[in-house]
Amino acid sequence: MKELEQKVASEVAENEFDQWADAMDLDLDESNMDAEDLAAYMKQKRRLIRQIEQGHLTFNDDGEAVYTPHNTKTKHDKPVVFHERTGAALMASDGKKKNHHVSMMYAMMGDMCKVHPSVFAGMAGIDAKVCESLFNFLMD
Repeated sequence: MKELEQKVASEVAENEFDQWADAMDLDLDESNMDAEDLAAYMKQKRRLIRQIEQGHLTFNDDGEAVYTPHNTKTKHDKPVVFHERTGAALMASDGKKKNHHVSMMYAMMGDMCKVHPSVFAGMAGIDAKVCESLFNFLMD
């Protein structure tokens, strides 16, 4: 496996993650999580911190996550800003068919990021995982 370059120190990356969580008013109190929720939380948090360390995930002046896709198989290579969730983001899934959960999720992600949902459909590997992790944190 290729060794990835660390551009941001682990401690700094952890601090940036915490600042983002505070800016987005995320409830990440681990003492209130059961074992399953804690395991999922830690996995997604580690994924995001690795991307911060590598310089692919940054935060703008409004505290919003800015992710730059980097998988060579991903069609979209421009930064995607994960704006704070709104009611409109939730409503974006209203027109989707029942049980089309991924379509609903990508519609909401598209609304939050001000991009077409197909941007996420065209992401591969780590890019899709990171965007879905950001979405999961913001929707909780």
